[in-house]
Amino acid sequence: MSHHDKLLEAFETYKAENEKFHEKGIKASAARARKALQEIAGSCKERRKEITAAKEALEGKPKAEGMSQDAARHAHIRK
Repeated sequence: MSHHDKLLEAFETYKAENEKFHEKGIKASAARARKALQEIAGSCKERRKEITAAKEALEGKPKAEGMSQDAARHAHIRK
């Protein structure tokens, strides 16, 4: 399953559990809603990386191997 699909699935889970918590007062749903939010955060980070890699591939930019984005940005500025 792609990170995009995981993100959508986690959001649907969050919506359902949040509704149960607020409308019916089910305490266990609060924990499940929080868990879904954590999964959303992780999937967002991974999806951002995928999108950046795809964008750079389209632009023909070589990826700086072994460097963080900040380190690569600072190395580029120093040149």
